Amino acid sequence: MFMFSKAAAVCPYCLRELKLSDMKFYCVPDEDNRHEVRRSFAEKLKGRLPVCKRRLCRNHGLTIREAVCKKCGELLPPQILFHNKFLSLCAVGVAGAGKSSYMTTLIHELRYSGLPWILQAMDVDTTRLAQMNEQYVYEERHCLRGTEAGKSPKPQLWTILDNSVKGEKIPTYALTIYDGAGEDCERIDYTPLDSKISHYLSGAKMLLIMFDPLLLSSVRVEISHDTLNASMATERQTSAPANMVSMVNSLANYIRRNCNIPPGKKINRKAAVVITKLDALNEMLNGFASGATILKESPHVQSRGFVESDSEMVDLEIRDWLTRQGETAFLGAIDANFKDVRVFGVSSFGRPPDLHKRLPKVRPHRVLDPFMWMLAAEGVIPTI
Repeated sequence: MFMFSKAAAVCPYCLRELKLSDMKFYCVPDEDNRHEVRRSFAEKLKGRLPVCKRRLCRNHGLTIREAVCKKCGELLPPQILFHNKFLSLCAVGVAGAGKSSYMTTLIHELRYSGLPWILQAMDVDTTRLAQMNEQYVYEERHCLRGTEAGKSPKPQLWTILDNSVKGEKIPTYALTIYDGAGEDCERIDYTPLDSKISHYLSGAKMLLIMFDPLLLSSVRVEISHDTLNASMATERQTSAPANMVSMVNSLANYIRRNCNIPPGKKINRKAAVVITKLDALNEMLNGFASGATILKESPHVQSRGFVESDSEMVDLEIRDWLTRQGETAFLGAIDANFKDVRVFGVSSFGRPPDLHKRLPKVRPHRVLDPFMWMLAAEGVIPTI
């Protein structure tokens, strides 16, 4: 059986490119008779997956689909070999920034926004997490709890089928999403991170740097205590500037070390700076003007492409807002370390939760914008 994908496969765990020679293949007729299957010379020559050659095995002559990455030892989803393109996101940010809530609504919008894509989970863990979070947010209307610190959660593994292309074979994209704990992101330089986390940070095609505006002292004095307490995921009382600036610099230094990038050279990685919890800023007199682009509905989904002019205007508006809040050091750290930066603003829920952390009807605002930016850069959708 030939590999369907013309692109190099990517391990979703260590994010290294994979050739067939980088994988071990196993036949599993049952749990007690799992055995390794080596590719024959002919299979190597023709780029084929191996078939079981054990005569008494009930899978004799069948193509082997279970594979393990030789580099990290993780079991690979069978379909990982057959995608046209591999996409990877890694979300970082201080604790309580809303990363898990954002990822939950991002996945929901990808499924139900009207885009011609079919989203399928590659493994049981991804299915279970998505179902649990969606029920908790959309049905029970609770705020998600933060990701537990000190552990390395598994990445979410998704397949996107592009149903806009008609024919017997349609394009498919592998999507890997990593959402680590905020506490781990804050001390990148100070404690040894799990090796898996280091691979996601240094290997992801796009970093989502999540910024919680409610940590800003200038924001706290302008919004009510009720809105602040309802929207804060943690009890933290520190201000954001030092946390965010140091986190960005530590993140950049960490990536430079792992990717052998010399100091002073910008990192050639897309960095989407995502300002979360826009809904909580409506009370601010020094907030966004009523006619601001950031407050309008996103045009990207309806256009089925990335509307560059809209994104550029949003970027300018948020940069101006951050400057008025005294966050020039944060913007400077981002621009100094990353070559390709774009600023976005989102609301995962549409409105703040109540004092009991209960949600109104969830109406996400612009949560797909950063993802559409990456898709346009990868040639999946057009830039308009």
